Amino acid sequence: GSSRATARLLQTNIFKQEDSNMRKLYEQDIREILYGATLLGAGGGGSISQGLGMLDNLNATGEKIELDLLDVDEIGDDEYACMVAGLGSPVAMLDPNMPLFGPDAVYAFKAFQKAFQAEGKNLKYLYSGEMGGFNTFVPMLVAILSDKDPDKRIKFIDMDSNGRAVPELNTTLNAYYNHPPKPMGLGSLNGDEIIVYPVTDHSGEQIARQMCMLYKMRIGFATWGMNKAEMEEALDIGCVTKAQNIGKAILAARENGTDVMDELKKAVEIREFCRGTIEKLDIKAEGGFDFGTTVVKGDDGHLYYIDFKNENLILRDEAGKTCLTAPEGIGLIDLDTLTPLTNADTKVGMRLLVTMTPAHPNWWDEEHKAYTCWLPELERVGMKGGQVRY
Repeated sequence: GSSRATARLLQTNIFKQEDSNMRKLYEQDIREILYGATLLGAGGGGSISQGLGMLDNLNATGEKIELDLLDVDEIGDDEYACMVAGLGSPVAMLDPNMPLFGPDAVYAFKAFQKAFQAEGKNLKYLYSGEMGGFNTFVPMLVAILSDKDPDKRIKFIDMDSNGRAVPELNTTLNAYYNHPPKPMGLGSLNGDEIIVYPVTDHSGEQIARQMCMLYKMRIGFATWGMNKAEMEEALDIGCVTKAQNIGKAILAARENGTDVMDELKKAVEIREFCRGTIEKLDIKAEGGFDFGTTVVKGDDGHLYYIDFKNENLILRDEAGKTCLTAPEGIGLIDLDTLTPLTNADTKVGMRLLVTMTPAHPNWWDEEHKAYTCWLPELERVGMKGGQVRY
């Protein structure tokens, strides 16, 4: 009996140690994460005003803002996590005449969970599909709305599919590491749960967009159920903590009146490209995307150009030389308010800091060649020559 007691004691201690990794996220943590995620979103991923607006709404409706963040190594080998996001138009997501977006994503998660149960897989956790002020918040929102009791809520994992914002299902690390979006769970505000088994990334994208139109341009969306080994191989592990460290740095600069770049350099690998004023925005909407070029008049008197399709794709100097391309991160911060910006937030006359951050190494892995998924996008916005790394 004594050896069994010892084993039990040992086991308890192991659990105690494991427990120490898991941490609670409260409102301030979420705010910090969203500031960092918006910068990492590199022009896409949803405006921080969306994420913060939804957080304020949770407060207003009396939800207890608290969820658990787990390290990926804290989950069991045969347990699965899935990505959950919102699809649709930012305008529809924040429409004051519609109920708050959120239940849509909870129903999408539930649909996906049922599909996975049918395969005999135990889906227990959530992660984010892209960095951004909106889509990094969606899984946290789903966790909070999953139960009134914070201890019973679905847990959120400290990682992100891509470590940045991405335009489509086929421009993801998941796709290039051989994890197609199959099955796929979709959910509507009024509780419809839809399970789809798309044959390709492209058909998955088409089905999701059509269903989104059916539900007044907003739908919850869940896919990419992966276990621990699969996530560790393919995805950006620890990305939520990284986003929080960036957010803390931006907010520290705002609070202490220090230079935001000095604070950011203490928190993360990052370089300053330029500071200046937005002189011109050339934007055209096409096929549900915003294409355009942001022209920045640098404080040094030179002009700089950022070509984007939702996300920032190419950074060019006055001579037309390409200085950086996706998948590397081209970030924007409003210097007057120290708020990270998406391309939906920029306005002529804004004072900008343009930053450069390295993409997760998996993007550049030569075996999987995920970086090649950006080539059609880059060529569409006029890239000359090859991709330029950080």
